[in-house]
Amino acid sequence: MPRGVVPSSLRQRRAARWWTGRSGRLLLERASEILPPWIERLHADTVLQLGQPVFWNPLESDRSWVLLNDGFVCAADGYLQVYGRCDALPFADLRFDLVLVPFCLTRMSDTRRILEECWRVLRPEGHVLIMDFNPSGSLGMLRRWHLWRRDRGWPWREPFLPLTQLRRLLEEIGFGLRQGRYFQYTVPGFGHSAQWLELVGDRWWPAGANAYILLAQKRENSPTLVGLLPARQKKRRPKLATATANLQCSGESNGD
Repeated sequence: MPRGVVPSSLRQRRAARWWTGRSGRLLLERASEILPPWIERLHADTVLQLGQPVFWNPLESDRSWVLLNDGFVCAADGYLQVYGRCDALPFADLRFDLVLVPFCLTRMSDTRRILEECWRVLRPEGHVLIMDFNPSGSLGMLRRWHLWRRDRGWPWREPFLPLTQLRRLLEEIGFGLRQGRYFQYTVPGFGHSAQWLELVGDRWWPAGANAYILLAQKRENSPTLVGLLPARQKKRRPKLATATANLQCSGESNGD
């Protein structure tokens, strides 16, 4: 095992297999259609991707693309991989223009800590692009059904992170929300025969999507100037003509 590699847990291996199943493949197909245009509009030169899944080959662009392998990721060619933890990123401050977080927050215990690390490694005005499961979608209902059956093979044990909670966390840390949307309405088990749901979902049932994407930007507060005292108001000096007149008046009064 290479130096610094984080070993995968049993749940991580189950989650990696889930992405190769029908539900995982359908979600990745839809994500691979939506995500590239969002990234192209940002014009990011340095990109950090946290964990699995892999959407496309980053070598197709001229960007510097780093994949953080936290033990969940299957080795993939075309990525510069760095081994470490998402809640303690092994990078210096102000390193990246964009941090991509694809379906990672659901399996993390401390969501706020991960978002704070994203803030730290982002350059001023940098962006974080998050994709995650929607609790009110069909996958959310499927998760509850598997837990009710006590299915040990089901990888997603923790509750899915609601979009409203994620937005609140980002704003508390200091991110400004830029754009967001729901996507992927196909019901698991129906496969491609239910693609008509993609056409009507955005219009009639947006909250019933299986996933969402949210873009936020790092806001830089204006520096506070410390040690400045309020300026003293200077007394206005009398004009020269007024002062000369006063002296003449005082001289005449003394002569009298």
